[in-house]
Formats: sequence, structure tokens, C-alpha cells
Amino acid sequence: MSNCIPACLITYSADIDLFLRSGAMALEWLLHLWNEWAIQILVLLSFMLQVFLVFFADWRRRSSSPVLRVSLWLAYQFADFTVVYALGHLSYIGSPGSPEHQLVAFWAPFLLLHLGGQDTITAYALEDNNLWGRHLQVLVVQALGVAYVLYKYMAGSGTPLLLASISMFVAGIVKYGERIWALKCGAINNIGRMHHNLMRCASEHEDFDRFVTEDMSEEKTLLHAHCQFEICQSAFSGMILVSRNAWVPSLETIYRGVDLYKLVEMELSVLYDILYTKTAVIHTWYGICIRIILLLCTATTFLLFQFRGMRDGYSRVDVIISYVLLVGASVLDAVSLCRALLSSWTRYLLCCRDWKWLFGVVTDLRMLVTSLPMLHPLARSRLWTYSIGQYNLFHLATRDKTELGATMAKSWLGLELGLRDWWNKLHFSGTFSGTDSLSVERLKELILQELQRAQLDEILRYRSRGRATLDKVGAYKGHARLSLEIDIDQSIIAWHIATDIYIQESYDQQHDPELIEATKVLSNYMMFLLMQRPEMLTPRAADISYVRFPMEKIYEGCSADRDHRVMESPTSLWHRLKHLFHHEGPLGSRIPQRAELAKALFQRCKGSRIPEDLPRYVREKYADIQRSTFLAQELLDLDKPGSRDMLKLIFGVWVEMMLYSAQYGSQDSYAKQLSNGGEFITIVWILAHHQIYHNDPSV
Repeated sequence: MSNCIPACLITYSADIDLFLRSGAMALEWLLHLWNEWAIQILVLLSFMLQVFLVFFADWRRRSSSPVLRVSLWLAYQFADFTVVYALGHLSYIGSPGSPEHQLVAFWAPFLLLHLGGQDTITAYALEDNNLWGRHLQVLVVQALGVAYVLYKYMAGSGTPLLLASISMFVAGIVKYGERIWALKCGAINNIGRMHHNLMRCASEHEDFDRFVTEDMSEEKTLLHAHCQFEICQSAFSGMILVSRNAWVPSLETIYRGVDLYKLVEMELSVLYDILYTKTAVIHTWYGICIRIILLLCTATTFLLFQFRGMRDGYSRVDVIISYVLLVGASVLDAVSLCRALLSSWTRYLLCCRDWKWLFGVVTDLRMLVTSLPMLHPLARSRLWTYSIGQYNLFHLATRDKTELGATMAKSWLGLELGLRDWWNKLHFSGTFSGTDSLSVERLKELILQELQRAQLDEILRYRSRGRATLDKVGAYKGHARLSLEIDIDQSIIAWHIATDIYIQESYDQQHDPELIEATKVLSNYMMFLLMQRPEMLTPRAADISYVRFPMEKIYEGCSADRDHRVMESPTSLWHRLKHLFHHEGPLGSRIPQRAELAKALFQRCKGSRIPEDLPRYVREKYADIQRSTFLAQELLDLDKPGSRDMLKLIFGVWVEMMLYSAQYGSQDSYAKQLSNGGEFITIVWILAHHQIYHNDPSV
């Protein structure tokens, strides 16, 4: 036995030594590969990143997928970094005059071309548009770097290869210059001046409704969105559009065959084009000139490279890479040209200039291309994803605090890293995409009906966030008034709690199930925005601790009265881990527990006396939560037989709050969200501007 132990140790030591030697050999092989093929790897990586961006960047306009966002962000960042690093590497690849080095130096202008980016993405984030000055500096520095590489290694390469390099060098400067100008035009403060005269041409055209038919296809709706884009443009510029012409399309004209929500969604997609792509430059006379120059330069480079032919000293791999870059540049330019010629912007420009024959040709070609099976999903990429975020305080307060995620978040390390609030926001958020009792389409109809009844001019111009609705029934008084005169984040929390309490306490009044569900969705949606997108509502971070703590303590008291827990965590490790990565949204979750908490909260907090059995830190915050229960009591008292349904009133208040938040919030935050799939509040806000413009031209 004593002899076996040393033998086992020797065997184990030998295995470790073999593993370390294998790792060292693999590392040495990778270093050798990098030293020999670094430039080739970097150039091909740069090209592949451009291909990825040209085909996938456009998807983010309607998708909020974290995987897509991270992938695009990495591709966008590495695209520029790879080019800059590769150009630096090219400056010291070896001695001048070598045919091999001449061919490698020929790739430098292609890297400058890659810096110019693709038409589908100029800015990943809205702030990138403000960095156009920095990109201009990068253009100067990298252009000088490419010129240095060409001068150093191409002097004895012969006329064809040198001219081919110069031709592609010109194309690279032109394309990067186009990107810089697109970034400058895409700045949010330039929206008000973007295509101003062109929009006026369409919106006040006397033959405006000739493109509006009883059967509005998506293509015609998209054309209509271009014509009405000035309304969206004005909203994001902080203005309410005033008609400059006595002739304004009537509501009947606009509604005839048009899905207004789809129209607004496409308008926001048009705005996305301006902010995040090269659209602002492509569809101009100089944009057309740039396209022609790029095609001519690429074709010239390809022909000159062909004349050069295969020369002794050229690596076969390097020649193949050169052809990949040439053919790739030609294909990407051709794709870019086709996208520009067949885009909805081109159709809109032809429509404005009344070039009917050419308009018909472009329309037919566009319909033919978008009808292809592989491209059909892209035809709907301008529409919203029909997903509305949800967050509910009663759902949060009744959570199981013994689950694995909650235990980890409230540990010492979790508290130090701030993981508890992050976990509560992430794990307990959900989405609404329709239920058996309420579809998204029906919710949109209810909101549209409320917009038609609402006093939109008073809401948008006189900062009403519920007053206009409450004044109709004389309810703008007492705690209802106080709850709307405090900060917007506190107003949302107060009405969110009061809404749930009111629905629970008036359950026997036979409310319309659709209206109940719709009111809950809007209430939860505004809480979702407050928790996940606070910059869209208020300049400060939302703090819900002053209501969360009392709600949790009151619910714990309910659990203690019953002498058992309502929920138990899954016992097996597999179920605990599965629950950890599952988003537990409020839709249909813990309904009995939330109803019980609403009843207990209403009973214990509607009096003026602060209960003595609550902890001190809870009693200090008690006055804040009492505001919500007093508001719920007022709403219940106003709910009298024969009067207007108070639930409709609450629904109207939530619609007003949405409009107020959008009109007086940060327009930048709404524009930023367009690159992450957009938000429902933005659509409702622009729809309200349409209602004002077409209902009352004198506004």
C-alpha cells in the first residue's frame, strides 16, 4: 500500500506536466500563426464585420433582443478598432520593394473604405452622432497613414497596382466622409431642419389623398408615413405642428383605409433612418454623386488589378484575399445602390416630383424584391414588436424572499454591489403581448378612442397629466388633485397603487373585463417605464423603497395571521436554478396574493392614524403610501350609480400621464429607444400629435 501512493502521485504529476506542455505548444502555435498571418486575419475580420453589419444592423429597429444588441455593439466597436489596429500594423510589415509586401499594402485603402461603414448603421447610440468631429480627425490621421503605407511599399509596384490603390484610396476617403456627414445630419438637434422643404411639399400637396385608397397596403402606408413625417419631426423638436395652409387633410381622409398605429410606427421608423443610418446623405444630389464615385472607383480598381495579373513573388493566399476584398467591395456597393434606389425614400421623392412613370417602375421592382421569401421578413422590419413592458408593485411586494435569486441579491456582497434593486427590476419585469381577455389591437383601439375624446391641446400645451379628464366629472379636487401636483414619479406610484386597490375594492360593480385589463396594463406599463426607463419620465432615478417597505411589512403581517407561507421556493437545485433564470412578470402571477395585499393595504392605511405595530422606518414612510389609499377611497366614493364609470376615468388619467411624460420628458431618451425596438408610449404620443393637427388646424 505504501508503494502505491508514490506511484499514483508520479502518474498524476506526469499528467499535469503533459497538460502544461500541450498548452505551451498550443500557445506557441497560436503566436506563430499570429506573427505570420496577423495582417491577413485582421483584413478578413474587418471585411466580415462589415458584412455582418450590412445584413443585421437594420434588425434592431424592431427588436429589443439583448443578444442582438450585444452582437451589434461588439461588431460596431470592433469594426473601427480592427481597421485602426491593422493600418498601424501595415506601417511596419517589412522592407519596401518586396512584391509580397506590395500586395499587402494594397489592402490599406480597403481598410479605409471599411471605416466608412455601411448604409444600415452610422451610429449605434444617439450620442455617436455628436462625435462626428472626432471621426473627422480619425479620417485625417488614417488617410495620412494609408498614404504613408502606399508611398513606402508601392513605389516600385508598377503603374496598374499603384493606380488601383489610388482609386480605392479615393473611394475610402469619399465613403468615410459620407459617414461623417451622416453623423452630423443625424444629431437630434438637426431634426427640425431635416428635409424641411421636402416635407412641406408633401404635407400640403393638394393631391395628397390620391395615394390613399380603401385598401391601404403596407407600402402605401409607408409612403403615407413619409408624407406625414413632419408631424413626428415637430414632436421630437419639442413643438406642436401648426398648419401653414388653409387646406389640411380631414380626419375622414386620414382614417380612410389607414391603420393609424401602423402609420405612426412607420413614421418612427423613418426617423430611425435619419438618426442611425446614412439616409440623411444618401437621398440627396451629393449622395447620388457619392454612389456613382464609389461604383466607378471600385470597378476601376478591379480592372487595374486584373491588368496587373499574377506576378512572381505574390502569395497565392494574398491574391485570394485581394480578390475577396475586391469582389466584396463591389457586392456591398451594389447592395447599397439597390437599397437606395428601391427604398421608400426614393419612392417618396419621385412621388413629390410627380414622376409617375419612374415611380411606378421603382414601386414594381420594390414589390418584386420584397416578395422574395428570404427578404419577406425584412419588409415588416419597420413595424413595432407589439410588446408592452409590465411591472407591478403588488407583484413585487408578494414575492418569495427565500428564492435563490432574492437570497443572493440581499446577501452582503449583493448589497455592496447594488444587486438587490437590479434583481428586483430585472426578474420581476414582464411583457404584455395580449391575453384571452384583451389583445394588443383592442388596447390600441381603446387608447385611440380616449384620444378622440380627450382635450389634447390642453394636455400637451398646458401640462395636464390627469386634470383634463378629472375636470369633466368635477373630480379634480382633494387627494386626486394633490396626487397630480407632485413630481411625476410620485404621481405614477400613487395612481399605480390606487388603481390596483380600486379594481380590487370595486370588483362587484361589473366593470368591463376589457377595460379592467387595459387599465391594469397601462398602470403596469408606466411603472415599468419608471423602473426600467426612468430617463423617459423623470431626470432622476426612481425610488420605490418608501412604498415597497410598508407594502412588504403589511403583506408579511397577512402571512403571519394565516400562520403559513403563501408560496414556497422549489426544493430541488434544478428547479431553483430554473426559477433563477425565469422572468417572473406580473401578468397572471400571484393574483390571489396581490388581491389580499390590496385589501389589507386599503384597510390599514385609509385611516389618518399611523398603526403602532409597524416598524419605525416603515412608519416614517407611512404618509407617502397613505396618499395612494386616500386617493383610492376618493375614487370609490365618486363611483356612484348613474355616473360615469370611474374605471374609464382612471384609464383616461393614465393616457394623459403617458402624453404628459412624453411631451415634457427628454426627447433624446425617446429617440434613443428607437434603436432598441421603440416604446409604446412614443407611438401614442405621436398619434396624439396627429389628432391635434388634423382635428384643429388652428392649434
